Amino acid sequence: MTAPLPEPEPSPLAAANQRIRDTAKWLVASAAAIGAALIAGSQLSSIGRLEAGWPTSEATARLWVATAGAVVGLTAVVFAITAALRVLLPVQVLIADLAESWEKPGPDMRPVVEFFRRRPKFLQGTATPADLADRRARLVERLGKDGAPADLHERIEAMDRRIEAVEDVASHEALKVAFERCLRRLLVAAAVAAVGIVAFAWAANPPAKTVTADLRNARLSGAFLRDADLRNAKLDGADLTGADLTGADLTGASLTKVVWSRTTCPDGSVSDENAGTCQGHLSPG
Repeated sequence: MTAPLPEPEPSPLAAANQRIRDTAKWLVASAAAIGAALIAGSQLSSIGRLEAGWPTSEATARLWVATAGAVVGLTAVVFAITAALRVLLPVQVLIADLAESWEKPGPDMRPVVEFFRRRPKFLQGTATPADLADRRARLVERLGKDGAPADLHERIEAMDRRIEAVEDVASHEALKVAFERCLRRLLVAAAVAAVGIVAFAWAANPPAKTVTADLRNARLSGAFLRDADLRNAKLDGADLTGADLTGADLTGASLTKVVWSRTTCPDGSVSDENAGTCQGHLSPG
């Protein structure tokens, strides 16, 4: 029984291309992990308890900043993944592509053409890629004609191998160009994502509220509370009959089941004139 032939060793260029693509796969995985962390972070944040409304204060601006930061961060992550995925796509530069771009290369082909101009030895002994293609075309034209040399097929095969070598080098250089462009885009995406993540983290995690006073069920009838600092105070069930709250700061205060009767509201109005409540009149006038 004949032993199976060993697998051919990959060429140095093929191995180099695989290393580039492996790096791109790692970059895709890293970007995806950042996106997943940003999404998971939103579940652990306090974004669901942020105040909604127009950004007229720090408290209401946080929801806007958190939303914008999340959108910017995720957009940058998607951009980074897209840039890295382009490196994984097949890249093949044919001898015809190289010949066509030799005199006036486009942005993608310019680095490849410059590589061959600086290193003409990779053109397999010809001056330009077009010369190499023309030599093969002339050999093919002689097929079937009288007087064609016996080794013409071998010469065409040898020319095909030379062309293939040029195309392999050109494709490798094109892949390197794509990878370098990918790295530049990833740096920009990383900077933008960092800004978005920092903005989201700041906005979605406000500092814990400090309770200035616990006045639940307190009897504050006739209390003089002008300009009082009652931010985040607990006033649930408090009796504010006849109390004077002119100019008081009730930002974040808990006011469930408060008794409003002849109460002077923070804006200077009286609760009895406001349908028996100070709700909607809690900002100092």
